Amino acid sequence: MNVKYLLFFLLMGGMISCQSSDEYSEETQEPEKEQEEESTCQAWQDFVSRSERNVLLDFSYAGYKRGEMAPPDIWTLGYKKYDITKYGAVPDDGKSDRAAFMRVLEEIGINHNPNARAIIYFPEGGFVLYDENDKVDGKSETMQIRAGNLVLKGAGRAKTSIVMKAPYQPLEGLDYAGPMIEFKHWSGFTPELSDIVGDAVKGSFSIEVASASGLSAGDWVCLKLEDNSPELIAQELKPYAVSAQMTQLRNKGVQVYDIHQVKSVRGNKVTFFEPLLYGVEKKWKWKLCRYNYYENIGIEDMSFYGNAPKEFIHDQWAINSAYKPINFHRIANSWVRRVDFYSVSEAVTFTECANVSAYDIRIGGNRGHCAVHTSGSSRVLIADVVDEGESPTMKDAGQWHAVGVSKHSLGTVIKNCVWGRDTNFESHATQPRATLIDGCSGGFIQFHQGGATDQLPNHLDDLTLWNFKATYVLPGEAVEWKWWNEERDWKFLPPTIVGFHGADVQFVASQVKIDQDHGKAVTPWSLYEAQLQRRLGYLPDISYLK
Repeated sequence: MNVKYLLFFLLMGGMISCQSSDEYSEETQEPEKEQEEESTCQAWQDFVSRSERNVLLDFSYAGYKRGEMAPPDIWTLGYKKYDITKYGAVPDDGKSDRAAFMRVLEEIGINHNPNARAIIYFPEGGFVLYDENDKVDGKSETMQIRAGNLVLKGAGRAKTSIVMKAPYQPLEGLDYAGPMIEFKHWSGFTPELSDIVGDAVKGSFSIEVASASGLSAGDWVCLKLEDNSPELIAQELKPYAVSAQMTQLRNKGVQVYDIHQVKSVRGNKVTFFEPLLYGVEKKWKWKLCRYNYYENIGIEDMSFYGNAPKEFIHDQWAINSAYKPINFHRIANSWVRRVDFYSVSEAVTFTECANVSAYDIRIGGNRGHCAVHTSGSSRVLIADVVDEGESPTMKDAGQWHAVGVSKHSLGTVIKNCVWGRDTNFESHATQPRATLIDGCSGGFIQFHQGGATDQLPNHLDDLTLWNFKATYVLPGEAVEWKWWNEERDWKFLPPTIVGFHGADVQFVASQVKIDQDHGKAVTPWSLYEAQLQRRLGYLPDISYLK
């Protein structure tokens, strides 16, 4: 880091760790395929041959534009550039630049502006976007941006710094704080468009609806299930049984929100670009809803600094949530790349988003609560995240919860991520499903996955660990690793495990779908890459595709 920026942050008392689809038609011809890696991995062979033994989902549709292209070079988009220093921001003076940022937002228009076509540029230097003087009537206010086609751009991760100088206060009546900046579409999954009147198996692309009126190719929709029928809950948890403590599941029922883009509408048959990640049975309360969103939101080439304290104490708001710089809420086809986070409570969260890519991210400084994670989102790709959060006793502890999922997320791919020894991938309960942990390494410690007792299980069907390397396991946990622990708040439906290696861990055989090639890595190294190449016939030129 440049010396003048180091002095700037030290002046403020900051805790610093210096480190440095296109849509295609059914008639499009398939391109000539690149040669695939030879593999003796049985799970991969079963997927390729479509064997009845296959237990793998096709995760290749995750990420920006379904993984088919990189997010754009923003200078080619023709967007207007807004240099924040032209609106009163002064880099490196230690004073708040929030008013300047708000002036930029007011000029762009952030009150439901789907096509802002704007680049907010932060040149070299440090910019404070929140300090104690920025409270309104003694309260912290999230800067909400209701706009699409808008990019926050820095001069480089080692050159531009965005600073939270003071902690955000808890939201009224709650024990956690909101984010500093939030890109958000206010509408939910509304209106309801139709009942779903036909069955559709997991992995298929089409559904039958009572009425397709008002639906067109290119629309975004959500397959929504909210049903607390005891029979459905029992089916969902098989081979386990619901407990009295699982009140969220018992009262609100099975909740699935599978977000899709419509490829075609023919009569009452609706076909999507992406496969279903959850099988549809018409006997349950399935609805097709409109998905309301903004798209083409980008954050790149900058670093965010918080002031999380040196000692992390779980369940204290000032540590768990006081320094959350960014949240995306109902955002599609967007990205975060080449961004660092230091001493933050959470790096970035994707809430009810679809097809977002977050990659080339570093997390350092004092450890906080969460790294990068999805919350109720569909097909988000999180790749090349290095989590090096520090605790007083461990330099490579990692955030308390490493990269992961929460709520009713579906199809999240966590690829080639590395985290510290004193953590684990996050699976924060409230019905996440279909998560791929792909070629990742880090601590493999129970009870770092989170989720209140009433919101269990931690993860439902189709958790897949592919070539996971465990760098540390607590003594005693490795001898008989239980995915469903009747005595403790730790409950996962049977996962699919292939190529688990590193620390010697023994899984209870009855609690996994498969545990193949245990103790060694397999080919292909990345399940996501192999599936993407097999689908497209090539690998797009994207940095996280090695």
